[in-house]
Amino acid sequence: MMSLRRSFTLCNARNIQRLSSCYQSTKSKRAVQAERVARYSGEFPEKLLSKKQKSVSHMYVANAQIAEQINDYLEPHLRQTKCDTVMELNPGPGHFTRHLLDRETQFRKIILMESMEYFMPRLQELHALYPERVKVRYGDFIALWKLAYMDKIDSGTRLLDMLSDVPRTSFNDDINMLVFGAVGSYAFFKHLINSLIFQISLYNLGRCEMILAMPPPIYIHLTCSNKIGYLIYRSASVLFQILFEHRFIAKVPRETFLPVQADYNLSRSSKLAKVKSINPEYLYLVKFVPRRNLHEICPVQDLPALWFFIKQNFVSRRNRIIPNLEKWVPGCGPRLIINQNAPERVRPIYEDESVKRLPPFSMQSTTMSTRDYYPGINIYTQFGDLTPSQMLTLFAQFRQWPEYSESSFLASMENTLLKMESVNDEQGIEDGVNLVEEDDISTEGVDEVLEATGEPAPEPPKSSRKTKSTT
Repeated sequence: MMSLRRSFTLCNARNIQRLSSCYQSTKSKRAVQAERVARYSGEFPEKLLSKKQKSVSHMYVANAQIAEQINDYLEPHLRQTKCDTVMELNPGPGHFTRHLLDRETQFRKIILMESMEYFMPRLQELHALYPERVKVRYGDFIALWKLAYMDKIDSGTRLLDMLSDVPRTSFNDDINMLVFGAVGSYAFFKHLINSLIFQISLYNLGRCEMILAMPPPIYIHLTCSNKIGYLIYRSASVLFQILFEHRFIAKVPRETFLPVQADYNLSRSSKLAKVKSINPEYLYLVKFVPRRNLHEICPVQDLPALWFFIKQNFVSRRNRIIPNLEKWVPGCGPRLIINQNAPERVRPIYEDESVKRLPPFSMQSTTMSTRDYYPGINIYTQFGDLTPSQMLTLFAQFRQWPEYSESSFLASMENTLLKMESVNDEQGIEDGVNLVEEDDISTEGVDEVLEATGEPAPEPPKSSRKTKSTT
């Protein structure tokens, strides 16, 4: 009986301790939230301050201190650019905008793209002060893909209206614009890839360079090596590294951006724990720009074929190179196995970049080659074994085979593109048709991938409100 009473007493003590700990934690969180509201309520709307959000697409620089720190990080990179047009995404109260305005001789046109009406009066005051230099646009740049879809449905001009202040240059010229901002939307980066592949939207106007703060899981997903595992190294990783030069600049504290990010809850069985647990308290400040020689390594008319080749062959991680290609070109295996061509190795683009400073699992940006042959290919070699440059080389080989023009590959690609043209889903070109990448994991695992490197499919657009502007 005494033993039971002692156990009961101990159990009650533990429960009281847990409740007390929970109460203290809740009290502490409320205190932090109250402090945040008191600090920022004069500059930001309540919905950006009241609660943490799990999936954040649009983020704002919260204070002048972090804006100055970012400006210091960017100083050596901005000194190298000759571009005089910049766009800031969601400038909000204008903490970072002030640093752009200070570069009066360098940036002669500043486009402020704001998606919240709350900030528009303050931004229009800047336009009134600098009428020739500052242009203010009310629109959601991060949802470019949605505007492109709506224009396609009703032949509208929303996208062109939003980008009307952006200079138009040839793709092979210097960059036409610098874009600054903080973006947490995976769909945005998918649209940038598709903009290059299908010659639509933003990159129809020129090769703009972006300097963005972004969540670590998205950056690692886009720039990772194949050694991380196929759950993260997917077709988007390969396409992004083929199409863009990228560089990691610095880590910036996530708490200095609004809205606040909700904490990740990682289970023990989490297949993405090693990625989602990397620097969750930070955003990665990075820059990337389309390769100037992109149309030399892959002619513009072959870009959709490259896209389809990579997407189709990365549908499953168990896809083996030779059996898969022989479905399109029977008997092609021996020419891949007995390849006698000397490989042309790639090299880092930014030779002064320190590999030790790179985020875990991410790759240095390298040159791309159509002669970077995979060594010792055999019937067991999988597509996931290839680096992006080796994947580009494999496509270049496949494209040069005499059987290519009459292969079922072209018919399959054309059929897929036709379905994409007629699909009644606003994701349309973003997701592709019948090209959903699979993996031998559970449904929960797939949901986890989407949570880490994607977003839930947005609701269909309910209105066709056009972009407002101040010119």
